[in-house]
Amino acid sequence: MAIISTPLGFILRWIYNLVGNYGMSLLIFTVLMKIVLIPISVKQKKSSIRTAAFSPMIQQIQKKYANDPAKQQEELARLQQDHNFSMTGGCGTMAVQMIVLIGLIQVVYRPLQYIIGLSGDVIDRMKPIAEGILVSLSKYSPESGIIAAVRQSPQSFAGIVDAETIRKISSFDFTFLGLDLTVTPSFKVLNGLWLIPIISVVLMLIQQTVTMKMTGQKMEGPMKFMPIWSAAMFLYFGFIMPAGVSIYWIFSSIVGIVQEFIMNIFINPEKEKAIIAREVEEARKRRKEEKKARPEKAKQAIKADKERYVAESARDYDGMDEATRKRLEKARALDREKYGE
Repeated sequence: MAIISTPLGFILRWIYNLVGNYGMSLLIFTVLMKIVLIPISVKQKKSSIRTAAFSPMIQQIQKKYANDPAKQQEELARLQQDHNFSMTGGCGTMAVQMIVLIGLIQVVYRPLQYIIGLSGDVIDRMKPIAEGILVSLSKYSPESGIIAAVRQSPQSFAGIVDAETIRKISSFDFTFLGLDLTVTPSFKVLNGLWLIPIISVVLMLIQQTVTMKMTGQKMEGPMKFMPIWSAAMFLYFGFIMPAGVSIYWIFSSIVGIVQEFIMNIFINPEKEKAIIAREVEEARKRRKEEKKARPEKAKQAIKADKERYVAESARDYDGMDEATRKRLEKARALDREKYGE
């Protein structure tokens, strides 16, 4: 993810140099990323609304042809073609958002690399010294442990990094509302950090609920439990990664909820569904008109074929010798007597 994390790291470093606080930098960074991703968010919202509007038709087809998968796929494909939408239309934009999110998480829990600007080689050389000072480092967030070790014993790292780098690490303000965001929350220590992962998960669930309500989406079957599974997964991550990661998720959820309300003003789901309903009705009328016009079109096609046949026959007739013409006329006369005109 370095191709994404590196430029995002430069942005976060630039913001930190302006405000001088890691927590505030994450907040500004989150808002900035949400603004940059507005086009993708708008496309995702429209796709979700469209899918929700066609959901009853999709379910009807799936129920009607439950025992005929081939016919079911054929009807679903026809539905999407007739109304110009895709059941997987939002997957592309969602994938982009997930890739960016993973890149952001890399930046958040690797502050030495992406904010202080140390190379991976230097960080690897600092790890054994940090382990000697702290006994062990978290395998999920070793850089947080290195920061703590540098603050505890800065002279131990003098042979690896210069004094200016040690000063930057020691003076780096990783706090937010008095909480150290480099520390990993633990159930063993009941403090403010303990609440951060829980708050982040609650806000995620609220954001999912708001988004689904505003787009008219409904989760059916096993998908109903997806928010619970996601919440459990992110809660687990919140207790094995530095608090900064959960703080980013909190900011992201809050900004996401606000963004959803703002987008709802400009992209009203009810108006979008009304437009879709008109499109569906117009498509039905077109199909009825096409069905009515089929017999007439068939007659016109037969007439055109007959005229072409007559023209071709006349052209062939003109090129025949006298004896062949007489035989052809006799054969046609016999056909007329037997079959009529």
